Amino acid sequence: MPPATSDDYAWQSDWEEIYTVMFVCGHDERETLRRFGVAQADMRPYNWEDVWERVEETDGESDLVVVTHLNGWTIAFEACGWEGNRPETLRELSRGGEAVSVMRHDYAASHHFAHAVDGELRTAFRLEWPQERWGAQPDALNAEMRELGLTPSGPQEKSRYRHEIVALALALASRLSGVLFHRDMVESDALLGGIITAPVPDDPQ
Repeated sequence: MPPATSDDYAWQSDWEEIYTVMFVCGHDERETLRRFGVAQADMRPYNWEDVWERVEETDGESDLVVVTHLNGWTIAFEACGWEGNRPETLRELSRGGEAVSVMRHDYAASHHFAHAVDGELRTAFRLEWPQERWGAQPDALNAEMRELGLTPSGPQEKSRYRHEIVALALALASRLSGVLFHRDMVESDALLGGIITAPVPDDPQ
């Protein structure tokens, strides 16, 4: 496919305000769920109504993740969840493969991007401050960031709406994975999923 741009994600301007989407290479749907901390016995199909029922049951801090598969990558989605944004989880999901995470959180006014390969966090940053990157290779994505409009040497334009910088981050994730995420992937059909009961432990202080 041609290199992804923010135009490919214009649809999410009026979509959900809090979510995390992950692009995982090297593991199928069940293994991805297991690495999130979902027990095998708890894995079952969830439709879109089920996803939002869990959001309500958890007072807006959902512990449910659903997955689908496309072109060799597993797409993991959390509505009102952010387990996939944790570096510990990202490293575990990337071990033996690769993982990219984009979190949108309008209420906290904080949005994140992270990329990990084989258990190592390579590049991560807050979308509002792309010049402050961390990881083993914080400058590895600078060329792609510049091309998309995520300026790696300075803060984002304050006039930009939140959904616009999230669209840029999703486009960056798609350039790394070669996969385009779309809302239809999680809204249209029941997907395999499960509740996270054994999350990846926090790093030692």
